[in-house]
Amino acid sequence: MKVGKIIGIAYNVIPVNDVEQSATWFVKHFGFNIRNRREGYLSLFRENRPILDLIQSENDTRAVFEVNNQKRWVITFFTNDILSLHNDLKTAGVNVRNISDEGKYGKFFVFEDLDGNLFDVWEHHDCELIY
Repeated sequence: MKVGKIIGIAYNVIPVNDVEQSATWFVKHFGFNIRNRREGYLSLFRENRPILDLIQSENDTRAVFEVNNQKRWVITFFTNDILSLHNDLKTAGVNVRNISDEGKYGKFFVFEDLDGNLFDVWEHHDCELIY
């Protein structure tokens, strides 16, 4: 008998004010492609891999939480070139925080989307991610 197991995360859902405007922003900055467009909802993919689902929120809910009065993110993206990505986003006017080098844990930075959702970006060369 097979036992079902979680083998990964399929995608993450984030709330946005305007699905189309947010999708355009993510496509511009990260090269995602749009799929599964429905009323108030769409999916963003990297090639054939689902990444984010954007859902139009009826209130001011954001994908953030607080620890010690500091806003935190719920999603971390992975990159193989954090310096270039950080520079590209900063040059494009995206609200990005400074890169933090945490040694054996890798390098990180946080950015904010159009709706105030926070995302973490991580570069680590000793970690295997299977897509």
